[in-house]
Amino acid sequence: MRHYGVGGTGAPRGDEDPATKAAAAANFLNGHEPHPTHAGLDLPQVQAEARDWLRKNTAMRELVVQTLRVTAVAHQTAKTKDPPSEDSLAILSEFGAELGDKSDKPDPRAYEAVVRRAIATLPHDVQIQLMRLTKTDE
Repeated sequence: MRHYGVGGTGAPRGDEDPATKAAAAANFLNGHEPHPTHAGLDLPQVQAEARDWLRKNTAMRELVVQTLRVTAVAHQTAKTKDPPSEDSLAILSEFGAELGDKSDKPDPRAYEAVVRRAIATLPHDVQIQLMRLTKTDE
């Protein structure tokens, strides 16, 4: 998450590594359980900062909500025994209605545009790195 690295407001305290803190926030925002390497972090604080970041970043908020919606549908379709996490449901409850639609269903046709808008908010050098990571050899 940018605010833990580049000129951000969530400065690490003590021995907290910004990358570890960002990974913990990303896990939270994607509905994943905390990783054992995040045990030394103040996870409630990291989650509060991640929520605050979503409030301030419309493009990333939309991406997180749409991603969680896609994940929830995939869980239902796969009939997995693991339901969406409580964190996922809480994020959807808090931020889902703000998108102006009343549906809890993702719009697959719009998902690529959501991803592109979110990427466009990142610093240029990060955009270049993402393009290199996602480039396919066809």
